[in-house]
Formats: sequence, C-alpha cells, structure tokens
Amino acid sequence: MKATTTLDIVHPCYNPHEGWEQELIHYYRIFVAKLPTEVAVTLYVVNDGSSRGISATHLANLQAAVPSFEYVTYEQNQGKGFALRTAIAQTQSNLVIYTDADYPYRMENAWEMFRLLYEEKYDVVLGVRDDHYYSQLPFLRKVFSLALRTMNHIFFPSMFVKDTQSGLKGFNAKGREVFLQTKINSFLFDMEFVVLASKRKDLRLAKILVHVRDGITFSQMNSKTIKRELLSFLNIFQKK
Repeated sequence: MKATTTLDIVHPCYNPHEGWEQELIHYYRIFVAKLPTEVAVTLYVVNDGSSRGISATHLANLQAAVPSFEYVTYEQNQGKGFALRTAIAQTQSNLVIYTDADYPYRMENAWEMFRLLYEEKYDVVLGVRDDHYYSQLPFLRKVFSLALRTMNHIFFPSMFVKDTQSGLKGFNAKGREVFLQTKINSFLFDMEFVVLASKRKDLRLAKILVHVRDGITFSQMNSKTIKRELLSFLNIFQKK
C-alpha cells in the first residue's frame, strides 16, 4: 500500500476494570511495534456511557503514552454497536480495525488482519473464533454463541461467515461505509454487519481464525440479554 496509509484502532469501553488503560497501552505498543514505520496510527477509545472506571487520570495516561489518541464519550449507555458506530463515523484513516480494549485475541491475529488490509487484498477482514474460545465461555454465553452460529447456518446460508460475533474486525473505506449502515446497538451489530457485507458483490471479504489470548476472563450473559439479542436476530432476518 502507498506510503500515506493510515490506521485507526477503535476500542469500545464500558465500566472497565481497574488498570484497563495500562493494559491497553501495553498491547497497543506491542501491536504498533510490528507495523510498517510509514503507517500513521490513531487510537480511539469510545466510552459507552460508563458510570465508573474511566477518569481524567486514565485519559491523561493514554494521551501521554499514545502519540495520536482520540476520546469519544457520551452520557448514557447505548450498547457496543452504537459505541463503535459513533467512533467509526469520526475516523479519518484508510483502514480501521476494532477490538475490545483488553485485546482479547492473540497479537498475531491483529497483525494478520492488518497485513491483508494493508496489502489491499481485501476490503473487509473478519475474525472467526476457534473451538478453544467456546470451551472457555460461561455456560449461558456458550449456549447462545453456539445456537447463534447454528441459526446463521439455517437462516443465512449465503452469509460469508457463520461465526459473526468475534470482536476483531477490520476494513477499508468501502467496508467502513457498510459498517456505518448497521442499526443494531447491542451485540448483534456484528452479525448485522456481516449480513450487509455478504450482500455486497463489490466487496472482497476475507476471514482469519482468531485465538483468545491467555488470561482473558469472559463476562456472564443473562437471560434478559439473550432475549434482547434474539429479538435483534429476528429483526435482521426480517430485513434480509
């Protein structure tokens, strides 16, 4: 890719754990250390209406450690999909990669995603989780994730990948345009994005197998959340 390549890395954040910003700085530095030197990187953190965990000190630490840092915030919690759309609508770079602030996947996966986009081989690159990922999930979250994958096979047979909920995805300007067409605010915005991207015959899509890194603890998923996401699934199906 030409020397003017720029990359925006976008991290949604909601009520993060103690020390989150130091963890983010640590993995950000590891990631950018292996990028071509001519690539200019901007780090975005979007605060999805957190009630705790994000202070002026945390932001000052990020601003001091990251050469190009942007902070996006709003008062009321809206959901991960809303958070990412809000931040990505403000991005200016050639390429965008988004993932959670704790970098839950192995760094090799992020490097591979960047390489495929940087070499201009693909417009959208989607992470697909390996079986080991599912074995580490809490029970209800595991049941929902596996059921969703099965439903995608049944109801969306032409969808490019059936595991849509990996939190690592990247795209260029064409993919960004499609991402910003999503409407769902909660977790199934990922699925909605994959459905929309799969319909576009002019988009070059790729998938990579992603592996969860050691030390990650997954949050629980309650029955209320599952019901909400099933309604989101129905909404996507009705619009297909």
